[in-house]
Amino acid sequence: MDMDQAERTAEGLIQEAIRGVSPEPRLEPFGGGVKSCQEPSDGGSEGRVTLTRNYWLKGIPRDEAKNVVRKVFENWKEAGHIVDAAPDYERRVIAANLRSKPDDFLMQVAMGLGGQLSVGVTSPCFWDKKPTSESLGYPAPRTEAELQDRQEAMNGVRSVSSQILDSLAGGRPSRDEPAVLVRLQDGSCYADHQWTYTCEDASTAERAFHQMVRTLGERGWRIEEPATELAAQGGDAVVVLTPDDHEAGAGVARNRGEAAISISAAWEREWPPPYMREGGH
Repeated sequence: MDMDQAERTAEGLIQEAIRGVSPEPRLEPFGGGVKSCQEPSDGGSEGRVTLTRNYWLKGIPRDEAKNVVRKVFENWKEAGHIVDAAPDYERRVIAANLRSKPDDFLMQVAMGLGGQLSVGVTSPCFWDKKPTSESLGYPAPRTEAELQDRQEAMNGVRSVSSQILDSLAGGRPSRDEPAVLVRLQDGSCYADHQWTYTCEDASTAERAFHQMVRTLGERGWRIEEPATELAAQGGDAVVVLTPDDHEAGAGVARNRGEAAISISAAWEREWPPPYMREGGH
């Protein structure tokens, strides 16, 4: 995920929230912005950022405020997002907290004592880096459409890695950059990102690995049995598949007695991805 993608997702969730709200509210931004991930709760890189979008919902009569909270909450719930805290409509201050699926943006709708209404979303931590021309594969893109395909693949694999990183704790990721690989025989491409997550010791790595499996499962990722070559590494190994039409996934392995977890992420439109193919890396 890059900044453009984070902004599009955030604004899309806001529009999803107010769909069908009557009278139609006027959105007035407040707070929000981009902040660095200082001391991130996931234990990942502090070099990442988060994006927040907050809006007051103006033009709503006070006696309709509670119904608006109900409508926004139902909009998000019906869209399949995960409810962290449902609203209590008997309270004078009402709030609901959710997490978007599959992107894991934090979402809130709230009504204050005076009937003032707000909605807000905050992205998970992500690397705000644009793909470089060197990372977009060889040979150079021949058309604008091909360039866009490669950039989409790069954004996709960054999102896969970012979501895996956000599910880990107790260590730090390597700085390995993803790359787009081009299959010359058919002109198609996929993005590959191999990196490691190093913990302070082997027991911490084991806990981080199993927490990652549990967290991604709860967020809608599908956990598959490991490929034979991964299972033979003397530790734990899984293949995790994102919920987005099988365009992306990753192989994750932890060797017993080692403090590092190895991640091989991939994104492409074709299925299965390279790391699950016979003879793939």
